[in-house]
Amino acid sequence: MWRSAAAGWPPIAQSALLKLDPETLEILARATPPEAPDGGLVAVYGLGLDEANGRVWATNTRQDTLAVYDQKDLSLIRQFEPGLVPHARDVVVSPETGKVYVSAVGAPGLAVFDAASMAYEGLINIVGPNSRIAFSPTSLHLDAESGRIFTPNLSAPELAVIDSRAGKLEKILPLPGAKSAIGVSYDPETKRVFVAAQGSDALLILDAESGDLVKSVPLGAGPLSVVFDPSSRLAYVSLRGAGTITVLDAEGEFFANLDGGPQPNHLSTDGSGSVFAINKGDAEEPAGDNLRRLRPAP
Repeated sequence: MWRSAAAGWPPIAQSALLKLDPETLEILARATPPEAPDGGLVAVYGLGLDEANGRVWATNTRQDTLAVYDQKDLSLIRQFEPGLVPHARDVVVSPETGKVYVSAVGAPGLAVFDAASMAYEGLINIVGPNSRIAFSPTSLHLDAESGRIFTPNLSAPELAVIDSRAGKLEKILPLPGAKSAIGVSYDPETKRVFVAAQGSDALLILDAESGDLVKSVPLGAGPLSVVFDPSSRLAYVSLRGAGTITVLDAEGEFFANLDGGPQPNHLSTDGSGSVFAINKGDAEEPAGDNLRRLRPAP
């Protein structure tokens, strides 16, 4: 299991790429990013695993770029130049297409790289019906079965569906009532998309085929990240403002409300029932900067 750590604003003094044991959560290896041209470190944020080539792709959001590390020894394979991908946030790797996709917040679009050669191939442009407001992609979810990538628009109530096989935008779906949509996940069984709308304190459940809104679920303050676990059939939502993690079933009905610690931030799943939650908070707080593993009770 891989995690990133970064503290503060540039110049960033602390950042690391971490390899952990998914059962014990023990840190097995750690790498420190290189120094940035303007001082501090080229901090790592979003991570994407390239199993075929044994690499980890990491976004360097503050320097508008990204880097590639070796999975075996965490050595830096390539550091891309600053400014290549504006506010690079999330990164996903498709084994099927052999491409790497990075959300360029405010670009608007997804930057595309060849996974093997690491060559930059350009931008998949995202232009929505509200063309006066540039599409600002944030979180990315790649559905391996359909080859589609889902990403919300931080600047307008929209969700983009990218056809990774064709390398182009497939469609844009409205997100009624959503403000600052930022987190996204997908259930291939029901073909529903789950979108966390940070500005409207809600989780939206959308039919990916028709674009119909299935349900809008009011939550606590600041839903930031959402992940749907296909094994447990549960959706987890981190509420950064409320300090909780809300758990819902596939229909959007409440299942549990958990303590997330200060500023719950990012969620991920192993697809087998375990969900991993990272929170922030001040370094002095005992409950801050922790990693939690969540599982439904047997």
